Amino acid sequence: MNLQNQKMMIWSLFQDFKIFINVKHSELRLLIKEEISKYFETHPYSLETELMLENEIWIGELLNPDTAYPYEGSKGYYEYKDVSGDTFFARLVYQPPPSGPFMEFKTGWINDKGVAQYEPAVPPNSKNSSTIYVTKRSDTVAKIYRDEILPFFEKQDLTNTVVIRPISTGRMKFAERLIKKFTPTDKFDIEYGSPLIITKKNGKT
Repeated sequence: MNLQNQKMMIWSLFQDFKIFINVKHSELRLLIKEEISKYFETHPYSLETELMLENEIWIGELLNPDTAYPYEGSKGYYEYKDVSGDTFFARLVYQPPPSGPFMEFKTGWINDKGVAQYEPAVPPNSKNSSTIYVTKRSDTVAKIYRDEILPFFEKQDLTNTVVIRPISTGRMKFAERLIKKFTPTDKFDIEYGSPLIITKKNGKT
């Protein structure tokens, strides 16, 4: 194949890919519109809520762990820095009896005093972090959840239950997609609700 033919083939493949992406995004936009419309059937309408829901759903639908920030940690606790230099974390917090046993997946950041500032949001936002980079922080939370949190949870024997308590409807939409995309249903049962509950299959709660 000569160079001209190679260029034509690459161009053709690129055009096909653009058409595929446009179709997928059109389908996704329609699904998001339908989901938001359904939400407002039972909740008072506000433009702010609509925009927040749309944003969280888009981020959740397009999660890509391959673009995550580098992170470090072990045994259910992991930290990473965003482009602004703020330190964030994602972790499992063990709740013993009598309120447990269960583990709660929580996120947050390290404040100016070096103290963990918990925020039951996925992904977290510090007062210094820019919303411009929320997608990359979201991708990092997804990678930590998929590659670290779930394997650690599966191997430990303290409990068979993880809960996630998002702080808003928008965060709930994001968390639902995080769980749906990256939780293998052959190993875990998922209960969608408030809170979201993940349970090991064939295990005690």
